[in-house]
Amino acid sequence: MGIKDKFAEQFARQKTMSGPEKKANDLIGKLLLKKAILPIVIAIVAIIVGSVAKIPWWGILIIEALIAVATYFYLKKAGDKFNNFVPYVGNLITLEKKGKNEYTALLKQGKKPVKLDIKYGGEDLERVKKNALIQVTYNPDAKIAILVTRKDAKR
Repeated sequence: MGIKDKFAEQFARQKTMSGPEKKANDLIGKLLLKKAILPIVIAIVAIIVGSVAKIPWWGILIIEALIAVATYFYLKKAGDKFNNFVPYVGNLITLEKKGKNEYTALLKQGKKPVKLDIKYGGEDLERVKKNALIQVTYNPDAKIAILVTRKDAKR
């Protein structure tokens, strides 16, 4: 499968994504871009230091190749961490706003309450009434919450 086929398949999949899938995809993409800034800065610094230190061009090329390989594995590991979602279905008991974009949600799932600390995606839960039945996918590592379905939302 060539690059063109992979791109076409990914583009077609993106067109058929539901709303929550698109939101999760955009959120994870932004978080991965934030993680990619450090390797880009390291690569630029390596080029500058290599040219100032009069390292031969092939030495700089080898260093850049090593940085690129390390970046690939670093971003792959971070991407795997971001794709570890757990579904929760229950009634939203409370939603507390801790900081600018940080929330703490308390869901009643069955008989036991579940506390979710949310860094990304808590804005959608603000529009949900108390004791409304919701379905949330939550990533405990990155503290991402995506609201999948809701009943009794505020209009």
